Amino acid sequence: MQIGFDNDWRLRRKYYLFEYKGIRFKLFQNNPRKWSDCLLTILPDSSDKYREATYTIASEFLSALSWKLKSRIHLGGCGGCGWKSNSPLSKGKPSSYTFPRIPFEGNKVGCKLNNIPKVETDYQRAALSLYREANASNNYYLSFLFYWQVLETRNTKAIDYVNNVYRKKRRELKLNPRYISSLPLNAKALGNYLLDDCRHAIAHIRRKPGSKKLTFDRLDERERITYSVFVIKAFAEHYISHSIGLSGSLYLARKAKNSFPVFADEDFISKHGLTTAYSEK
Repeated sequence: MQIGFDNDWRLRRKYYLFEYKGIRFKLFQNNPRKWSDCLLTILPDSSDKYREATYTIASEFLSALSWKLKSRIHLGGCGGCGWKSNSPLSKGKPSSYTFPRIPFEGNKVGCKLNNIPKVETDYQRAALSLYREANASNNYYLSFLFYWQVLETRNTKAIDYVNNVYRKKRRELKLNPRYISSLPLNAKALGNYLLDDCRHAIAHIRRKPGSKKLTFDRLDERERITYSVFVIKAFAEHYISHSIGLSGSLYLARKAKNSFPVFADEDFISKHGLTTAYSEK
């Protein structure tokens, strides 16, 4: 099975072997200017049962990686080919190639795959998936909706979260003050503006009299949405960092030099005497 994805942050190695939540993968990096990267794995058979379960776990891994690197990762489709039962995954190579879906804006190189956040709950999984999709989108309207929904993944009201954090914990946002000053708040609280003039305006093309409507083909409207996305992204990152309990980490380690690397937490690593899987100085 081959799962395509794009990543604008380049890892140090051409490929990595690792086990994540019981499934073994080979991460293979292609030339990002030509082809998408891919995750390879070997399934017992080609049934929907195995394909769906594997795709879900691969997606969770890529969400965690996107958050760890703060990179744009776009999850693509999947394919595959037959595989001899006695052939190891380490010998696997892409059998097909897909074009990148994220626009090229330069790549950050030399990134390490040493650790990723430990995803334990459904709301953590949802928040990281939404962040991954928002961050990878080249459409600011879609990005805004997904960043906003991040703030609603753990029984919270996004409008209250924005207003409370902006009032009490503004320094934690690491937000450029120019982004806020560029917004036409018109005496509205920041959370109310982001809800009424952005989230609702994007989601509902027909609005009540007096409510903000989107006007797509205006320069000032494009600039307004752009700065609004910068702002809501800062709140989404603050929410993931502080409000969903994403405090644990998984480290890429293995028992011996030739054993298969696995993502494991500190307790598992200590109990089984694992060491760092890849030396990436």
